[in-house]
Amino acid sequence: MSTRVREPDLEAEQEVDLGRYARAVLVRWWLPIVGLVAGAVVGYLISLSGTQVWKASATVYLGQPYSVISSVALVGPQTNPSAVSTIIHSEEAIDTAAAAAGLKPGQLRGTVSSKSISTGAGAVGGTRVQQNPLVRITVQAPTPRKARIAANSLARQVVERLSAYASEKIKLLEQRVASDQKAIDAIRNALGGSDRTTSAVLAVTLGQELQDQLSASTQLVQAKQIELPSVLTHAAATKTTARSRRNDVVVAAFLGFILGLIAALAWEPLAARRRK
Repeated sequence: MSTRVREPDLEAEQEVDLGRYARAVLVRWWLPIVGLVAGAVVGYLISLSGTQVWKASATVYLGQPYSVISSVALVGPQTNPSAVSTIIHSEEAIDTAAAAAGLKPGQLRGTVSSKSISTGAGAVGGTRVQQNPLVRITVQAPTPRKARIAANSLARQVVERLSAYASEKIKLLEQRVASDQKAIDAIRNALGGSDRTTSAVLAVTLGQELQDQLSASTQLVQAKQIELPSVLTHAAATKTTARSRRNDVVVAAFLGFILGLIAALAWEPLAARRRK
């Protein structure tokens, strides 16, 4: 006659273990709480010792170029916000900004960023046109002066690189206005000594020159105020930290809580071992 061997009830043993662990934590509930509070305090103290850095941001207006003949909005590097990121991360721009701020290029490289600020859409002659966004250029540096100078240097470089079309258009329009003014002055001088027929012809010509000068002057104002890129706001430095204080406190508090749980679970076994 064979004896049947009973298999161990693993589920029952697991429930017993879990119940023992739960009772151990409930009896010494204060250990996880102490660990949580102590961890938060330690994390806060660690965050205070974090490296202080300064952040400065300058805002650039990219401008919106238009055709001289049809006043149609044009597309090019100036209308592409990614052009700003390409420029400010180029080695040439980094070297120039670093030299102006008294930094090594390696100290500036990796601390530069740009962000587009959407301005929505506008209407030109009944046609909706997506307006160029503003772009914020941000730099981090060890001192407020260096951060401010580097950010402003990068902003100026962006404006200089993207101003070629508008600057050339402004130059041509200024020449046109000046040429019209010379013609107007010459016609007005000729009017004094001319006969009636000649005066009538000169008067018509004078009106045409005045009209052309007015048109050129209007386009010149548009080119300077709308089409030409500019630094909208210059940089001012604010203090920040290399690490997030909140993250330091949360992570340290969580680790302290876990250590408190481990201490509560290990308390009774360690105490029993010491008694033996």
